[in-house]
Amino acid sequence: MSDRLAPLLPEEARARRDELIALCAQAFAGAPWHEPPRGALRTVDRLLDSAARRPDFRAAAALGPDGELLGLAAGWTDTVLSGDAPAFELAELVVAPGHQGLGLGRALHDALLAGAGPALLMTLDVPELTDRYARWGWTVVDRRRPPREERDYVVMRRG
Repeated sequence: MSDRLAPLLPEEARARRDELIALCAQAFAGAPWHEPPRGALRTVDRLLDSAARRPDFRAAAALGPDGELLGLAAGWTDTVLSGDAPAFELAELVVAPGHQGLGLGRALHDALLAGAGPALLMTLDVPELTDRYARWGWTVVDRRRPPREERDYVVMRRG
């Protein structure tokens, strides 16, 4: 893989807001998400307006040869579903459609979670995600719906 992976600090993410919106709009337009463009805008603004202000926010970017944004992984540590055990909430894992299926998503996942500590991962309970993470060594240990959420989530353990 010739793409470069790099940490993405909150201020860098804010500076790349338009690129992030375009990336999410492209990646989420097709199956299985079928999100309209305004969904990408909401996703990016939520990520930049609240999540990136968290002290435990982490993000990794995949950059092409000219510095263009090809992918993003972002999240934070939380205990809302896992009780006292810290779990990493992998909130976004996005890869540009032309770069999907080449291992870039896995590389972003690994870069984001390298040295992260928690052996637990939280994500949406949808087969497209749980199946992918199972291929990457995660096993579902619990399913829950957090307070004030409309969707179900899973807690997964590595190994």
